[in-house]
Amino acid sequence: MMPPLTKIEVLAKRVMEGAQLKTHKYFRIAVPHAITGQQLIALVLERGAPDDEAEASHLASLLLHHGYAFPVIEHGQPFKDDGTLYRLQRPYFWPSQAELVPDVEYAIYLNKRLLRNEQKHGLEEDEVESFNRLADVLAHMWAFIVQQSELQLKQQKEKKKVDKVVFDSEERAFWKIRKPSRGGPNFLEDPYMKMEKKIRRQNAQGYRCLMDRLRFAIKTKPWLKALKASDTMVTWVDQRAEFDPFLHPPQPSNPWISDEASYWNQPTDTSSAEIPTEKRVKRWGLSVQELVKDPIGRQVLETFLESEFSSENIRFWIAIQDLKYAPNEQIYQKAERIREEFLAQGAPAQVNVDSRTLDQTLDCISKAKDASQMRFAFYHSEEHVFTLMSKDSYPRFVRSQIYKAVLSAAQQHGTKRLGWRNFVFNMGTTKKPTSSKPAKPQDSIGTSQALPKQLSSDSLPVRQVHGVKPDPE
Repeated sequence: MMPPLTKIEVLAKRVMEGAQLKTHKYFRIAVPHAITGQQLIALVLERGAPDDEAEASHLASLLLHHGYAFPVIEHGQPFKDDGTLYRLQRPYFWPSQAELVPDVEYAIYLNKRLLRNEQKHGLEEDEVESFNRLADVLAHMWAFIVQQSELQLKQQKEKKKVDKVVFDSEERAFWKIRKPSRGGPNFLEDPYMKMEKKIRRQNAQGYRCLMDRLRFAIKTKPWLKALKASDTMVTWVDQRAEFDPFLHPPQPSNPWISDEASYWNQPTDTSSAEIPTEKRVKRWGLSVQELVKDPIGRQVLETFLESEFSSENIRFWIAIQDLKYAPNEQIYQKAERIREEFLAQGAPAQVNVDSRTLDQTLDCISKAKDASQMRFAFYHSEEHVFTLMSKDSYPRFVRSQIYKAVLSAAQQHGTKRLGWRNFVFNMGTTKKPTSSKPAKPQDSIGTSQALPKQLSSDSLPVRQVHGVKPDPE
């Protein structure tokens, strides 16, 4: 069961959706975005479904009392079912959006009033008393309060005149009801908190209503726009929701929810599975970071770069990752091999780095005093090469036939006999050998055709690959 204030909020949302706000004449003054008391009663009768007009008038009084609507001209007057003009409060100023109003916000509001025209926006006697009290209590952060007041006032001046008038009235009506009192919460905070505590357990419908209210409040936020970082975070979460085992049950089931532990025993290395799952391949299309942290993804990317004659980039990056986690006694040997193969003048697999980055890297190598500094001596070149792959090679990889072939193989649930390498190199339709000799295990990859080099670097022992000798100790 919803608390009473939540029911009033639902009614306020319905009334706001059906209200037709327009400009009314009050003597010789134009009052924009307002409705009359008669129109408000009609909206409550239509949207709230009360039994009679008396109950509708009572509901309209509750909307007025709790701050969901307010009179435009005469503040503090009871609700009147006549031509009295009212405004509907925007959701940003609803009680649910400001359960506990801090003194800092009220001090910013009062200081902003003082910075404006004194005749139109001057403080009343009780507000002057509150301002003096807050100036003493919040003296340690008064510079911040003044700065925020000037910033909000500057942003408000950029609005149209009608929008400024409406927002001023909404903000003033909010603080008349919700201004902090000197002792304890005001008359709205205490009942609202008590009613919320009566709900022992929130259900799914309650959470959905809360999300709808928050979304509606964000859309109507008065002076601030959502940061670009928040939009990026929402997009990031939406893209990865499909891969979250808490939101989408995995196969096998989630071990945090069920007693089945087979999810933890799934193989993560490429040695036990020739073909990745469809979800795993789709994850490669999210970002280059998701691609390179997957062992099979690195191999497929290297295969693609082989076709573009730039596989030295991924092999250089893998070699540096191996260097970072290598034992101390192997650091200098591996670093020298990386320099000779990828960075030295006339190197067999020289990477494309500019002269400034190369000079910075060589300077770090020469100044490295111990193994801990040598591990990260290639930082500048690593960042340059990885940025080059992410901005240049990765977008083409996602659109390439190699990636589409691996994704198709994953969607068709290929077996070990017909793995992803066969799809990449168009070996899925090769004829069986007519020779009477038994086929060797390596024949399934197609040794008779001219394939690229090993899918991982065979010049550096960056990972365990069949046919690569380990480093001498």
